[in-house]
Amino acid sequence: MRTRAVTVTVQPDECRAMQRAVLVGAGHAHLYTLKRAEQFVRRGFEIVLVAPDVFWYSGLATGVLGGIYEPALDRVDTGRWIERAGGRWLQDSATALDPADHCVELASGGRLRYDVLSLDVGSEVASIPGSGERVVNIKPLANLARLRGAIEGATGPIRVVVAGAGPSGCEIAANVRALMGRRGLRGEVTLLCAGAEPLPHARATVRAKLAAFLRGVGVEIRAHAPVASVAGNRLLIRNGGEIPFDFAVNATGLEPPPILRRSGMPVDTEGALVVNHFLQSTGSESVFGGGDCVTMQRRPLDKVGVYAIRQAPVLFRNLIAFLAGKPLTTFRPQKRYLLILNLGDGSGLATWGGWHWRSRWAFRWKNHLDRRFLAKYRIA
Repeated sequence: MRTRAVTVTVQPDECRAMQRAVLVGAGHAHLYTLKRAEQFVRRGFEIVLVAPDVFWYSGLATGVLGGIYEPALDRVDTGRWIERAGGRWLQDSATALDPADHCVELASGGRLRYDVLSLDVGSEVASIPGSGERVVNIKPLANLARLRGAIEGATGPIRVVVAGAGPSGCEIAANVRALMGRRGLRGEVTLLCAGAEPLPHARATVRAKLAAFLRGVGVEIRAHAPVASVAGNRLLIRNGGEIPFDFAVNATGLEPPPILRRSGMPVDTEGALVVNHFLQSTGSESVFGGGDCVTMQRRPLDKVGVYAIRQAPVLFRNLIAFLAGKPLTTFRPQKRYLLILNLGDGSGLATWGGWHWRSRWAFRWKNHLDRRFLAKYRIA
């Protein structure tokens, strides 16, 4: 998958005749729009993507770590979609938003004006104090592919510690153990829970089933072990004690990037941009957003990829409608969704409302859905 360095040249306002849509972030909620970028150009609008990397799909990321998939399968060259349509990809990051002046400030030093802005900047994990190169944050997702390479290149027994026992942390612990089994590597995998059990927000029966599986494949679960900091190759536990590691994974919880809170637009207590039923900021009518970085004004949603994927067509239609002065479309989220955890051994743990089950069929269905989704965005 190719990447490219781009020199950003921001046009002065008087030289810019076309209305401009700026998309910040190449996430799930923007894929639909990026594939259809030619529809902006055909209508006489300019479209610009600001993103430091290509799209990495969260649905396959832990499977890449576990050795089930190769990294190339998990990437989509979103820059090619927009460039082929006549738009621009700035391989850059946004450092500040100025909704009053309709500008995005870039890490490269430029300022990019917009007529409509869409944000799909995802979420990030706060670094653990004292972290070094062997402490891997779960975001950006490319980190998991790099962790796999590091583990595969290790010699002798290794100790892998996963801090955080939410869905991502549990999947990572299971897939690290599976990777070690596939590659004939010896060592220990430890999952640290801030509370008493993994998946603290799940039903008790789901928590028990997952904990039994993890222990059965050789993952040690440590309860009441929130991490305070890192000292060399040791994780220091907040209530005392330390855990040595060769590789540590920081899965302690995701939060929206601080750029949203600094923008002055309304955000929730976690810092997510508050949007209305049009996916439009409640503080700036020319700003829209989707995915993990936004929260619905009247109905906050779980931070899962299915909602970002469902938001994507509405976001696309509303960006064009806003530029064209047409009525906006309402996003109506579904009430429940299927969640399947990849357990690394060819099985999955599925939940649907009050139902849950672990089976190989569950993983096969997840694999089918993920591959079908990615196939829509492959570039011939």
